[in-house]
Amino acid sequence: MMLASMLLLMPTALPVAQEPTRDPVGRATVYRFDTIETLDGEALKNVTMLVRDGIIERMGQAVVVPDNAEVHDYRGTGKVAMPPFALTHADFLHSDRRGGGRNARFLAADSLWLAEDWANDLLEEGILMVGIDPPGNGMPGRTSVLLADDQVGVPNPLVADLHLKVDVKGSSSSKRLVRDGLKAADKAIKNEEKAKADWEKARADWEAAQKKKAEEAEAAKKKGEKPAAAQDGNGKGKDDKEPPKEFTAPKMDPNIEPLVDWVRKERVAQIWLGSAADWLHWQDLLGERELPYQIVLRHGNSQNFHEVVDQIAATGLRVDVAAGISYLPYTRTRVNLPAELKAAGVEKMILSPRSTNLTGIQSFRLSVAQVVAAGLDRDIALRGMTLEPAASMGQEELIAPLAVGAPATFVIWSGDPLDPMTEAMQVLSEGEVLYDRVKAEKEEQR
Repeated sequence: MMLASMLLLMPTALPVAQEPTRDPVGRATVYRFDTIETLDGEALKNVTMLVRDGIIERMGQAVVVPDNAEVHDYRGTGKVAMPPFALTHADFLHSDRRGGGRNARFLAADSLWLAEDWANDLLEEGILMVGIDPPGNGMPGRTSVLLADDQVGVPNPLVADLHLKVDVKGSSSSKRLVRDGLKAADKAIKNEEKAKADWEKARADWEAAQKKKAEEAEAAKKKGEKPAAAQDGNGKGKDDKEPPKEFTAPKMDPNIEPLVDWVRKERVAQIWLGSAADWLHWQDLLGERELPYQIVLRHGNSQNFHEVVDQIAATGLRVDVAAGISYLPYTRTRVNLPAELKAAGVEKMILSPRSTNLTGIQSFRLSVAQVVAAGLDRDIALRGMTLEPAASMGQEELIAPLAVGAPATFVIWSGDPLDPMTEAMQVLSEGEVLYDRVKAEKEEQR
């Protein structure tokens, strides 16, 4: 009875407040495909994708379609959804033909003047993002990144200042340019370090002098004496000017400053190579240095990179290679360099057009299809056209594998993306349709 009375007197536990369940906000758009190349494992078949607020909210074979959703049902049409292409070199946009030399101060975006149809030319090929190289040879400047949108004239780059371009050739002048640039960067760093050490000493000496002066003034005050004025060795008044509270680095040559960032590992360089010999020259220039860089292999119809593919793969670095079948020098022996790089152990590989003019870009998928037919894994090829180049430009969150929670950034192809006859029907960026082929063709007919 007493126990029952005690229980009655105890305060009852209050119910825990439940967070009200909120329905998703924003207009839902639903896409149904026979195939989605997610680039995150095997392709998905008979898939429904629900997009809301630019994000893939749900994706699978059993997705409930919300009321009032906009539905695009492409089942039975052969259409394929896949992340958009990204090109690391779209140099047909150049309006400058600068020569060689050390011109690291230049930005690629500053050499551009965009024509009215530049973005449409890219979107027609399923390309959403492009890197632009600074024109010229040697150390011509730093790369920029553009999104294919409707801007015209002076570009508004997604990234204005990215990689330092370094063109390595076997000539003594080319090697001297790189070697002297690195030495100049070392010297600039030492000059800054010395200037900072001098400032720190001046600051410490001044603060010690102020402390001593204050102690002497306090001692004189206790004795009822007037504090003695600070004097130099000649009995004259000593300059008591305070050094700056903050260190200001000495100005650098603007052509050297990007190299200083590189030596300090605050910037990644793109090392452009045209032959196996260029690779060996670069290794000689690099020496014991540990510098952050990516490898860009550019060659004509013949090349001898097979001699150094194991060395290149051993670096573990990202390799940007032209997609296409080439030949060993002075022979008719065909070489699939992308496949050889992959077989040697290159994990992060970018595929680029053999030519960065518009014609080369328009034949890009055909070139990739040829290297796939000759032995390169299809999934590696597709990633090398999409995710890997985007990651190399720091945009892996924008062009990402298609999955729940990822941005609704994809291309709707009329068929197999590697079939040269297939066309990009729509290009979407975070749910927004940037390009619609049917609408574009109707407008052209007006």
